[in-house]
Amino acid sequence: MKVLVVDATHGGLTLSEAFTERGDTVTCVDVYRTLKDSEGEEYSKELEILREVPDPSELPKYDLIVSPVHFPSSSFADFKDRLVTHHEAVRMLACGKVHFPVVEITGSFGKTTAVRCATALLRDRYSILSLTSDGIKFIKGASERVLSESASSTPANIIKALKLCPRDPDLAIFELSLGGTGMADLGILKNVYDNYPIAKGSSSALAAKMSMVRQRKPNSTVLLNADDPLLRGVSNVQYFSAHPLPCEISAEGVCIGAGYIKFTANFRGFMTLEGPTHSRTLVEAQGPIGRQNVENILVGVSIAKFFGVSEEKVEIPPETFSKKMVLEDPSGPLILNRSPAINEKAADKAIKDYLEVLPPIRLEIGGRLKTTCGPVNLVELAKVINSSPFEEVYLFGELGEALRSMISKSVVGPVGASRVPTLRLEREEHVRCNAS
Repeated sequence: MKVLVVDATHGGLTLSEAFTERGDTVTCVDVYRTLKDSEGEEYSKELEILREVPDPSELPKYDLIVSPVHFPSSSFADFKDRLVTHHEAVRMLACGKVHFPVVEITGSFGKTTAVRCATALLRDRYSILSLTSDGIKFIKGASERVLSESASSTPANIIKALKLCPRDPDLAIFELSLGGTGMADLGILKNVYDNYPIAKGSSSALAAKMSMVRQRKPNSTVLLNADDPLLRGVSNVQYFSAHPLPCEISAEGVCIGAGYIKFTANFRGFMTLEGPTHSRTLVEAQGPIGRQNVENILVGVSIAKFFGVSEEKVEIPPETFSKKMVLEDPSGPLILNRSPAINEKAADKAIKDYLEVLPPIRLEIGGRLKTTCGPVNLVELAKVINSSPFEEVYLFGELGEALRSMISKSVVGPVGASRVPTLRLEREEHVRCNAS
């Protein structure tokens, strides 16, 4: 079979190699021109490398066209019968290689933290193959083997994870950008909130992420966020809520402090591998604050429940929460939220979460202006900051300088010897994050 794979940057090379290994003749298009000449020469020994999508007159010679959801499909309008997404290609290539239950999680933010919470509760019972923005890991008990540090949440890295895994795990949890592959026994669409355009405006983040529902395999469980207005009203799915909404999974009696979260996870017919469960679990966590982390923890506990964790009380260890809405310095205190996905929507949610437990004295915001995790609207971000009740704003880095002329608050310098209660939002680059 002759296969055309679009986008070498976001997993296309991994898919191309997998198609080649199964005997297909492959052409990979480096549409973003990120391959160095030396790399192109090396890969060209096994497959053809192009810099531009072939002319429409050349497309009939390909039996299969593989293109990511973030790339405009207009170039292939006359060949939809042979066009598949990178997500769908992963399912094709992994068929017959997955002999264990799979969780796939997609969404705008909080995916990695949710997976880390699930892993903390499952690792003493099962061996786990994990793909997140932390990389690819094989986890069992106290052992955590890093198989690849440079992996991202692009769907093609599932193929990489399966290839690197030393043996079949008991289960796998895959964090994916912009949708699901259709392999999941439990598929989770954690949130959308920011429905930004993709594929040059021909599609949207919501449309892409809803493939978690559209591509689901028979008899699987799909879990959506009832708190996200963009996800309400979907049929034949189950819902979770970080508020006590009447759905299959909800957080009740939520208590959020400066560095701790406590609530009861109420399961009302949540469909697990063993069937529907009706139960309650007391959940405690040290380190995080805010509704974002209530959502993250609730999803993590739900994944653990899906695999049979039935304790009446669970504790999430503090090392689970690395740098997103965590208490970094209790003496101030300083609440740190560091992520490549800090934008106007994320900042708004972080500020609301912070204000639930601490006074609005000082906001620190800055870091990188451009990262690989989506755009930031400076005008809208400035509106969020200016409308907040914070008395002082400290701006730093590229992002801070870009915002400076738009901020009407009192702009101050670096912190002195004594720190006042502070929320620090830092937009950092993350080489393992995926642009899609």
